[in-house]
Amino acid sequence: MRSGRITEIKTHLVHCPIPEHLRVRSGAGLKLARQAAFVTISTDEGLTGMGPCSFGSASLDLAAVASMLDHAIAPMLIGEDADRISYLWEKVYYGSITRVLGPRGIGVALLSGVDIALWDVKGKTAGMPIYELLGGAFHNPVPAYASSIYWLPPEEAATVAREYVDDGFGAVKIKVGLNYRNDIESLAAIRAEVGPGVDIMVDANQCYSRHLALKVGRELDRYKVLFFEEPLPTDDVEGHRYLAGRLDTRIATGENMYTRWDFLPYIEQRAIHVVQADASRTGGISEAKRIFELAAAHHLYAAPHTFSDVLTVAASLHLSATSSNATLLELDRTYNPLMTDLVKEPLNVHDGVVELPGAPGLGLEIDWDFVEANPYHGEHGIGAGARPVFGLAHETLPDRSVEALR
Repeated sequence: MRSGRITEIKTHLVHCPIPEHLRVRSGAGLKLARQAAFVTISTDEGLTGMGPCSFGSASLDLAAVASMLDHAIAPMLIGEDADRISYLWEKVYYGSITRVLGPRGIGVALLSGVDIALWDVKGKTAGMPIYELLGGAFHNPVPAYASSIYWLPPEEAATVAREYVDDGFGAVKIKVGLNYRNDIESLAAIRAEVGPGVDIMVDANQCYSRHLALKVGRELDRYKVLFFEEPLPTDDVEGHRYLAGRLDTRIATGENMYTRWDFLPYIEQRAIHVVQADASRTGGISEAKRIFELAAAHHLYAAPHTFSDVLTVAASLHLSATSSNATLLELDRTYNPLMTDLVKEPLNVHDGVVELPGAPGLGLEIDWDFVEANPYHGEHGIGAGARPVFGLAHETLPDRSVEALR
């Protein structure tokens, strides 16, 4: 059976404000809302697939994102055979992204949504989950970690860690970058609370300078941290190599990197131990799979970034299930209706693992009533992020929503 030819491509935008008392802050900025952009692709065989686009921790206008897909990318795909996923990936990437939209950013994220939606269609055509199309499960179920413990006083950070562990997670992640003393004291409090049997990851969201990252990293070695995520800006490949050669703690990065060509210099220069490609940002399931295989060829681990919505988690779940070097799947445990309410049947999470879905494609069904009830009207989703070291970390952006401008 064939999937048919593409007849329609739509972008859907969702905005869910975060109650003020539940907002969290890190080097990536103050989270004001949870926002989603996802693509649906329909074919003349009556099939529809969906795929998420993730744009990282940056404040941008999602309406502009939708316009870019509707007017720049969709016309390249209408009438094409939906089964030709690799061909369509390269048609968009080389035909538009490398020439106009840019190979590092929004254009690649949009291509990610298209690619995942095409895999969803292909799975529905075949009547099987995507992980079966990718070669079958290596991990079943897939182990996961709780993300994340944000900038908090040490005793509060330890309390949140305990809650995650009591929920069944054997691994948790803490955000650092507020200040050196609080970072280390929070880590010490968490380790004392959860004991040596729980894995801890540390995420700096690119907040540190090389000197401070090395100073913090030596403390991470003391506390047996599993990996040190985004210690430096992603442009600093040499800085990551510098850290990787001096610390026992694994260096991880990738959530703000796009396609295999962003990861290649890190891998070639031995500047990374754990690749964190985000399927909804780095080029879809197709490209994330290539990145994971590239990492495996160099004996490196993979742990996908998924901190956006349940569609992204599902895409990464299929990817992780089929990748032998995939160690842990990130699960957002902060306030996020996009994880709990965007689909009719959420993923089955228990005892620190995620069960593989049995339904075809991604295995999820959108709750369109929820989408309709949470429209996007131009609001900011996050405040300004930090620059190394600590600049802008406490700035927020004004409300630019339609209602605020009236």
